[in-house]
Amino acid sequence: MIDVRAICRGEGCGYVAFTSKSDVDGLRARACTSKGVEVPCSLFSVDVPSERRLLAPNGSFAWIVVIPLLGCSCVISLERDGAQLKQLVFSERMSKLRSRALTYRSPAVAGLLRGFEQRRGAGRSLLFIREVWPAYGGTVAWRLQAEFPTGDATMPAKLVIYDQQANPVGATVVCMEDHVVPFGRDAALPVRIVTFSCVLPESLGNFYAVASLGDACELEAFAAMNAPRAQGMFADVLRFTAGASTNGWYEGWHADTRATRAELERERCEAATWREGEAPLFSLVLPVAMADAGAAQATVASLLAQSYERWELFVIAYGECADVLDERLVVSDERVCARALPGSTVVAATNVGIDAMCGDFVAVIDAGDTLEPDALWWYAKEVRADKVADVLYCDEDHMRDGHVCEPEFKTFPNYGSLYTRNYVKHLLAMSANVAAAIELPTEDVSGAQAYDLALKAFEVAHKVSHVPRVLYHARWRDEMAPDAEARVTHEGGRRALAAHLARRGIRGRVEDGPLPQTYRVRYELPSPVPCVSIVIPTRDHAALLNTCVQSILQKSTYANYEIVLVENGSEEEATFEAYAELCKDSRVRVVHWKPGDEGFNYSALINFGVAHSEGEYVVLLNNDTEVIEPAWLEEMLGCLMRPEVGVVGAKLLFYDGLIQHVGMVANPAGDNCHVCQNLTRDALGPSFAAAMPGDYSMVTGACQMTRRAIFDELGGYDENLAVGFNDGDFCLRAGEAGYAVTMAAHALLYHREFSTRGREITDKRLQTRFLRERAYI
Repeated sequence: MIDVRAICRGEGCGYVAFTSKSDVDGLRARACTSKGVEVPCSLFSVDVPSERRLLAPNGSFAWIVVIPLLGCSCVISLERDGAQLKQLVFSERMSKLRSRALTYRSPAVAGLLRGFEQRRGAGRSLLFIREVWPAYGGTVAWRLQAEFPTGDATMPAKLVIYDQQANPVGATVVCMEDHVVPFGRDAALPVRIVTFSCVLPESLGNFYAVASLGDACELEAFAAMNAPRAQGMFADVLRFTAGASTNGWYEGWHADTRATRAELERERCEAATWREGEAPLFSLVLPVAMADAGAAQATVASLLAQSYERWELFVIAYGECADVLDERLVVSDERVCARALPGSTVVAATNVGIDAMCGDFVAVIDAGDTLEPDALWWYAKEVRADKVADVLYCDEDHMRDGHVCEPEFKTFPNYGSLYTRNYVKHLLAMSANVAAAIELPTEDVSGAQAYDLALKAFEVAHKVSHVPRVLYHARWRDEMAPDAEARVTHEGGRRALAAHLARRGIRGRVEDGPLPQTYRVRYELPSPVPCVSIVIPTRDHAALLNTCVQSILQKSTYANYEIVLVENGSEEEATFEAYAELCKDSRVRVVHWKPGDEGFNYSALINFGVAHSEGEYVVLLNNDTEVIEPAWLEEMLGCLMRPEVGVVGAKLLFYDGLIQHVGMVANPAGDNCHVCQNLTRDALGPSFAAAMPGDYSMVTGACQMTRRAIFDELGGYDENLAVGFNDGDFCLRAGEAGYAVTMAAHALLYHREFSTRGREITDKRLQTRFLRERAYI
C-alpha cells in the first residue's frame, strides 16, 4: 500500500513524498499533463535514515517524486512492471494549498523536499540553471550545466526548453563546454559535464529544460525556473553589469572612505613640517563665464578648505563676466587672485591663467566643481613619493542637489583609452616643466581644451601618475549643450587627437566613435605590409581546428600571413587528414613538437612554434577560435603602430554572442580576471571598456599579437608555467620591460573557451597543477 505523505512546491518544481510499509522493487514514476503530454519526472528513494524517519516515522519506506511546475494539472503515476500502483493529480490550486499547510505544520519536511533533486548527484543525471545574462532585443541568455554519470564523450548532448504548458519553445541553444572528468567524490567514476547557453525571451520566466545524451533515457535530467526566481536573478545581474555609476550604495561608500576631520587635521599638521623644497606649490586656474559666476563660489570655498595649504588660485573672469566682476569672485585670502578678461574666450582665459602660474604644478578646474578637502594633499603626497611624476590625475564623481553620484574610477595612464575619449577629464595637474614644454590650446580646439592639454601632457611627461581616489566633484549640469556647441566640442577633440598623433609620428585617421566626443583611430600600416605568423598549437579536435583555420583563410583580408600548426601528440586519423587538406593552401604548414620528460607544456609549444615561424609579427592563436571580423589582423597590427605597444589582444565572444574577453586584470585571489565578461557584443560596458580599445595589464593568449623581436627579447613564454597563467605572465613581463599591453576592440573572433582542455574547477586532476602555477606566478 503506497500513501501520499506530503506535497510541496519549490522554485519551479513540485515535490510529492510517498511512503509504504514495505519496499517496492522496480518502482518507476511517470508524469503527464491532463492532455496526455509526457512531462519529465524524477523518482528518488529516501535512503538516509534520518530523512526516512522524518517522512515515515513508523519505519516504512519513502520515495520523493519531482516534476516541473506547470500551468495545468499533471497526473503522477507510480508503476511496477507496467502495473499502476498509485496515481495522483497534481493541480496548481491543490498543490499551493497543501504546500502552504506543510510549510506551516512541518517546516522540516518542507525543507527536506525542496531542492531534493539537486542533493542527489552520485550515479544520477543532474541539470542546474546557473546564471542569466542580458542578450539582444528583449532576450536573455540562460547558462545551464548538465552532469551525466558516463565517460562516453561520443553521444550528442541536447537541451530542449518547454513552457508551462509542456510545449517545446523555439530557442537558440549553444553547447559551450563538454568534458569528461572524474566524479568529485570518487575519482574512479567518470562524469560528463556539459554547459549550455540558451537564448530565450526575457518575458519567459516560467519554463523547464530537459538535457539528454543521445537516446539514452537514463541519461536525462531536467531543471525548472519560475518567474519570481528568474526576475530576482535578472535584477541581480543588471545591478552587477551596471557598474558603480548607477549604484545607489555609492554615496554611503564615499562617506565611509573620505577623510575624517581628524585625518584632515593630521594631514594639515604633517604638511606644515615639510620643508619648502619638499612641498610643491599648486597653481590652479579657474576660468569663469557669466553663467557660472555664482557657482564658482563653491569652487573657491572647496580650495579654502584644503588640508594642504601651499596653493594659489587664478580666477579668470572672461566674456561678459569680466564686466561685472564683483565680490563674489574676490576673497580676502592672499592666495586667490581675480582678473578680468573682457571679450575673451574660455581658451584664452585658460591660457592666461597657465601663463601666470608661479607654482610647481598647474591644474585647470571648472566653475561650480569642488575638490575633496584633501585633494591637494594626495597630489602633494604622490609628488613627494615619486619625484619623477610630473603629471597627475584622480578619480571623480558628480555632485547633484548636494549628493554625490555617478563615480568615474579611472584606469592607469592609458594611451589606448585616451585615443578614444578624454577619460582623464578633471584635475589634471602638470608640472611647470611640462607646462613650459607644451603649446597651449588654440581656438580650434575650443570646448576640448582639456582633452588637448591631456594629450600634450602625456606626450612630454616623464611619468603620468593616477591617484586612485575620488578627489573631484563635477557639478551636475541638467541643461544639454546645443547641438552646434556639442559638434564644435567634438570636432575640437578630433583635431586635438589628430594633431597629437602627427606629433608622435603615428599615421592614422581619426573617425567618430559610438558616442559624441568619442573617437576611433584607424592606424595606417606599412607598405608593403609585413608578414604575420599565426601560430596555432593543436592536438586532435580536427573539427575545431578546421573551423579555425578555414575562417582565417576564407575571411581574413590581410594580404601577408602564414599559419603554423604546432602538432603535439595527436592520435585521431581525422586530425592528420585535416592537416593534409589544410596544407593544400601554401600559407599553412605543420611543425611537430616532441614533449620532453616533463610531458605536455603549452609554453614550450608556443616557443617552438614561434621559433619555426618566419613573420616579423606573431599571432598566438587557440585552435578553438573563429574569425568574425575580416580585418582582425589589420586592427591588431594597427595597435602595434603605436611605438609603446608590445602586446595586442582581440575582442573574443562566446558562441552565444556574449563577451568572453576584452582584457584581463589581476584580482585579489591571484587569478587573471576577465573584465566585462558576459556583456553583449555591442555593450559599451563601464568606462566604455567593452566597446573601445584600451590598455590593460594583460590580454588572453587565445588571440595575442606581438612583434617577433619583443617575443625574443622577453624570452617567450615561461616554460615553468606549463598550462595556466603563461599568457598573463608574458603580458606582465612586457609591462615591466616598458611596453604597453592593449586590446583591439574591433578585432573580433569567437572563442570556445576550455573546449580542448578542462576547466580546473570541474576537473580535480588539473587542480594540483593549477595551484602550483598560481603559486609560482
